Amino acid sequence: MSLSTTAPTVTVPGAFGETFTVTPGHIDDAALLAFTSGQCHALARAIADSTGWPMALIIDDECAYDPDLCADDDIAEGLCACQLRHIVVVRPDGHHVDITGAHAPGTVPGYEGAPATPLTEDLWQHLLDSSDWRTPALNVARTFIAPLLASLS
Repeated sequence: MSLSTTAPTVTVPGAFGETFTVTPGHIDDAALLAFTSGQCHALARAIADSTGWPMALIIDDECAYDPDLCADDDIAEGLCACQLRHIVVVRPDGHHVDITGAHAPGTVPGYEGAPATPLTEDLWQHLLDSSDWRTPALNVARTFIAPLLASLS
C-alpha cells in the first residue's frame, strides 16, 4: 500500500484576471508564472523586507511617448502609470533579483534592455492603490524567499 501526500496549494491573483495555483515555497512553473505575471511586487516586497535590499521598478519607455497612454498622469517625476512593468530587488552586487534568479541590470528575462528606477515608498503606495496592480500576496511570497535565495548562491 502506498500513501500519496499532496502539498497544500494556494491561489494568488495574477494579471488580467488570471489566477495561479502555487505550492508555497516550491519554485516550479506555476510559481514562475505567478511571480512574473501579477505577483512580482509581492515577492520583491517580501525579499526587500527580509534582506533590506532596495526594490527597483523596471519601466517601459515606449508608452511614455503615446499621449493616449501617458498623458498628464505622472505618478513620479517623468514616470506615468503605463510605464510600470516589473518589480525586482537589487542585490548588493547590483544584480536584479526576481523569481527567475539574479540578473545583471537590463537582462531580466522578458524585460531585456528595459531601464530600472528605484521603487520609492510613494511608488509602492501607488501600486497598492492602483486597480492595475493586484493585491500583493505577501504571505505566500514570503514562503519563496528562502528557496529563491538558496538557489542564487
